[in-house]
Amino acid sequence: MERFLVSASTGAMGSVLRKLGTMLSDEYKLLKGVRKDIKFLKDELEAMQAFLIMMAEEEEPDEQAKIRANAVREMSYEIEDNIDKFMVLVEGEPSSKSDGLMKLFNKSMNKIADVKIRHKIAKDIQDIKSQVKEICSRYRRYKIDESSKARNANVDPRIVAIYRDASGLVGIDGPRDELVEWLSDQEGELPHRQRVVSVVGYGGLGKTTLAKQVYDQLGANYDCQAFVSVSRNPDMTKILSSILSEISNGKEDARERHQQIIDQIRKFLQDKRYFIIIDDVWDVKAWRTLECALVRNNCGSVVMTTTRINEVAKSCCSSEGDFLYKIQPLDVSDSKKLFFNRIFGCEEKCPDDLKEASEDILKKCGGLPLAIIAISSLLATGKTKQEWNKVHSSIVFAQGKNDDIDAMNYILSLSYFDLPLHLRSCLLYLSMFPEDHYIERRRLVHRWISEGFIHGEYGDDLIDIGEAYFHELVNRSLVQPVEIEYDGKACFCVVHDTVLDFLIHKCTGENFCTLSTNPSKPESKVRRLALVGNDDEGKVEQLNLSHARSLVAFGSSREYFPSLAKTNALRVLDLQDCSLLANNHIKDVGRLLQLRYLNVCSTYISELPKEIGDLVYLQTLDVSDTLVYEIPESATQLRRLERLFVQAATKFPDGIGNMESLQDLGRIGISMQSLKFLEELGNLSDLRKLSILWDSGKIEKASCKREKLVSSICKLEKFKLHSLSVMFCLREDDAVSTSHPFFFPALNSIRRIYIRAGEICWISRWLVSLKNLETLTVWKGKTDQHDVEMVGSIPNLLEFNLPATRVGPITINSGLFRKLQLFVFNMMGLRMIEAGAMPDLRWLDLGIDLQKFKFTSGDFDFGIHHLSSLCWFRVSMNCEGGRAADAKVVEGAFKTMAREHPNRPTLEIRRFDEDQMIQADEP
Repeated sequence: MERFLVSASTGAMGSVLRKLGTMLSDEYKLLKGVRKDIKFLKDELEAMQAFLIMMAEEEEPDEQAKIRANAVREMSYEIEDNIDKFMVLVEGEPSSKSDGLMKLFNKSMNKIADVKIRHKIAKDIQDIKSQVKEICSRYRRYKIDESSKARNANVDPRIVAIYRDASGLVGIDGPRDELVEWLSDQEGELPHRQRVVSVVGYGGLGKTTLAKQVYDQLGANYDCQAFVSVSRNPDMTKILSSILSEISNGKEDARERHQQIIDQIRKFLQDKRYFIIIDDVWDVKAWRTLECALVRNNCGSVVMTTTRINEVAKSCCSSEGDFLYKIQPLDVSDSKKLFFNRIFGCEEKCPDDLKEASEDILKKCGGLPLAIIAISSLLATGKTKQEWNKVHSSIVFAQGKNDDIDAMNYILSLSYFDLPLHLRSCLLYLSMFPEDHYIERRRLVHRWISEGFIHGEYGDDLIDIGEAYFHELVNRSLVQPVEIEYDGKACFCVVHDTVLDFLIHKCTGENFCTLSTNPSKPESKVRRLALVGNDDEGKVEQLNLSHARSLVAFGSSREYFPSLAKTNALRVLDLQDCSLLANNHIKDVGRLLQLRYLNVCSTYISELPKEIGDLVYLQTLDVSDTLVYEIPESATQLRRLERLFVQAATKFPDGIGNMESLQDLGRIGISMQSLKFLEELGNLSDLRKLSILWDSGKIEKASCKREKLVSSICKLEKFKLHSLSVMFCLREDDAVSTSHPFFFPALNSIRRIYIRAGEICWISRWLVSLKNLETLTVWKGKTDQHDVEMVGSIPNLLEFNLPATRVGPITINSGLFRKLQLFVFNMMGLRMIEAGAMPDLRWLDLGIDLQKFKFTSGDFDFGIHHLSSLCWFRVSMNCEGGRAADAKVVEGAFKTMAREHPNRPTLEIRRFDEDQMIQADEP
């Protein structure tokens, strides 16, 4: 249970139990009777925690059970706040870097010698005990009544999708025809091979409907067919029996055991051409069981699966030639057609005063057919602008008023309740971000850690665990990935508006998060507050923030911000991008003794208060892209700080060696730092990631600083440093030659090099010696054939970016870039990619200046078909001064190239300065 120390379902109960257990150890000096009270509390709270965990699995708890759960959850937060106050009372000086939270707590409790403090703790324990007894007497048992489970079973609304009349469907023709065409093409090429198609996408996109349409169009061409649904908690015996019954038209009777039914199905299908759809697969294990029955018989059979989970879809399509189809939301045109047809019969009949509201509602629906159907059904009886605006404000809050809305909520809740408890908390936390906000992975994970949502065993990297949580939410189609990297992992995510409304609804019910646009009752204790949009200052001032754990603000025009003096329990303070915030808004930050995370990135804040050193629990501090050009000396007291992000112009005080828990530090401008700082840098034995800027033209005493820096980095490599990123601003004097070795040794930790100024040829020999270099970005200068051949021999290079350099003419020779996965360059300098070059390349990013690009039909044959691993490529076209007709030719050529490539990679074409393009009728 320790991994659920803080969660939406159990509150802070797990953390409280752990701390109470520590207090019961014999070594603590407690007043007589206190130990007995703590034992009583621990026993009662363990029963309460079991009750909360059981309640978390109830999709439709009765009202009495919900009231009990909310009371217990709120109490857990109150108890932890009190215990944390004990820790502050007895905290002497910060512990060493090796002390985790519980070791710190142990040390603190050992220091209880002051009788007043001991009496204060005894009184607080008595108060907590009284609170627990009060709840115990109000709710005498902490388990869900069996009678509460005896409810009418819901009818799965997806059944309707299977039997929906095709004439009422919108936007299904394109995807259906694409799948039918693919199956027909495959049949022509390999008529006897079994084909597997997996349709993947988040709930409500119409996966089941699409599968049924393909099934209806092609099913009659096969010897036998079956359409079965798996769902979250599948009865495999029942599902296998259904498959057997459908393919045999009821002529085969299923046996009692899985293996026997599988054998029956395999025997029946052995010599038949079949078409079977397995709908709504939730896990790989269920698919593997079903796959055993679907014998591969070389009769040209088809298996189609639908799933919300990318990992499951990939598992279904594990054989060569299988097809993973990612279903997309409806476009604007189809969304409007579906919406207006259901309400008015057609768009033309929509009253003018409702058209603006309809656009806002459709934007919220985001092309989700289920949401459009549900909302249009809700609006069908409401014809005033006020009624429409009310629906737009929140969709899922209309639960119980309309069958279609209830069906949508049911579909969304399936994905939510399929999550383990820790992932539910991480997902609900996303409700603190505004609609359409790009949520940065790193920022989110750091906040999850500071909130206590992420826990691991001793020695585990919490960042790695948190990123795994993030990617799992993407994998389950609960968030939409943005800025996907060559490794397939997203840097950002966006929450669909309809899903966001669902999360807000869940958070409101459990008092997990509060939005300023939808504030809680003034008497309620706010646990987490997000200031979104133009807040009503008066309403926010009424909120009780004394127990708030997270306070975040959004909006570059934000001027109002509540006083930090009222937020004693704050763990997370995130003010990123609030450009109108000033130094006075954070003047009281030193009073937030529980603060773990402070982010003022991209603000005009110019000074951190000197009391920053009092934040002994602070783990993450981000002052990058601010006007903070000097870190206060007191910051060196932050011995538990693990992540510190500054800008290159920021100067550090001496004493960084005291910040012994630092694991991630960047970006450090070497020219700004003292020799002592560079020497003490080598004492950070826990440092794992370091990012620095070396500007040759700005560094005084360059040789001395170079010596100190290199010495410290070499020491760090012997500790834990494994990722060093260096941005260079070079002069020609830095050039490598046989008689003038470059100032940096070939360090094993160097993973990323960015050349912001200077020529790549000046250091190309040194670059070749970097055996662990993964990313090389060159912003300016010229890159020729020799440079490419040198860089192409770097053994572990994964990314090569030439976004603005003059390239070529070059040929990528066979054998170069053996591990490269991402290549960004200007196509104008490329002659050819030879067979055998870049065998692992997955992402190709081409830049084209349309006006300067002189092309014929043959210019497009630059060997892209030789890139056997290519799965995505982007063309960024500068249209200024170019001709519109030429742009169409270029786009057409690349589309053909993508279509004819063996992998059919995803193509993205972006136009820039399109308004400055020469049209056909211009002279």
